[in-house]
Amino acid sequence: MLPLIKSVLNFSAFRPEPDDPLAAWKSRFPGRATALIHINRSSMTYRSIGRKGTVMEGVAKKGEIKDLFAELAHQIKDSTDDGWVVVSLDTRYVISVENNLSRKKGSEETLKKDPRSILHVRYEKGKRYSVTHNPETNSSLLLTCDEDQIKRIEGLCTGHGLKLGRLCCGTYVLLRHALTEINTKRGSDAPVSALVVACCGGSVCVLSQDKDNWIELRSRPDLYEGDLQPLLDLISPFAERIGAEAGLVLACDEPIAGLAEKLAEIFPGRALNDLTKPGLLADLLLQN
Repeated sequence: MLPLIKSVLNFSAFRPEPDDPLAAWKSRFPGRATALIHINRSSMTYRSIGRKGTVMEGVAKKGEIKDLFAELAHQIKDSTDDGWVVVSLDTRYVISVENNLSRKKGSEETLKKDPRSILHVRYEKGKRYSVTHNPETNSSLLLTCDEDQIKRIEGLCTGHGLKLGRLCCGTYVLLRHALTEINTKRGSDAPVSALVVACCGGSVCVLSQDKDNWIELRSRPDLYEGDLQPLLDLISPFAERIGAEAGLVLACDEPIAGLAEKLAEIFPGRALNDLTKPGLLADLLLQN
């Protein structure tokens, strides 16, 4: 009885359980150190998240993911209090704009359990899905991930003593963040036009929005490493496609040297809203 009374007095009885995926990360692990692991095709980076929510400098390694887990898992676990990690998996995924997806109550949960009933002809076996609906139109962002890859990462975490508290696609998280930041006035008489660029560990998603309508999206995982030219080649064609009133919105997990200047050259005279800051992805995952 005494432990129960104590948990009520210190409010721990009202905190979510660590394995509650619907609760914010910071409320699941108050006062405990955790870690963020970012994975792409041929590299892995981890960042410790301190007991006060401070995001530490990252440790990055290149190689086969299985070998990197064997090398780094012990360090990652030691950087946490009890092995809990959030994984950003930015490889073998697709982000697309889809129209007329079901928005019935409970449809987003149904998408996770029985995606065929929601997606119909769009459904692919062996995939997992997540969706974000445009509140002003009938279009939606659909994230499609390879289920075998997800199971592989889940198995690697478990096999090396790490507790997987959340698995996400960082590029998708950053894209949603950027859209939330610019679309603040739902139903506004001044609809927003913008080109949104989200970059995460070498992966990129570019979305053109014209007066609140999602028009065109291009998404490429594992697109660039060091050399920005493949990224710029993906973005450049939009210079001829977006309206004169559209500005640029940039959201990167970490600052990318020279990218803002290159975008200014490709899109001269357009305003740039750069949401990027060090540890942005980790901060977003911590708060949500």
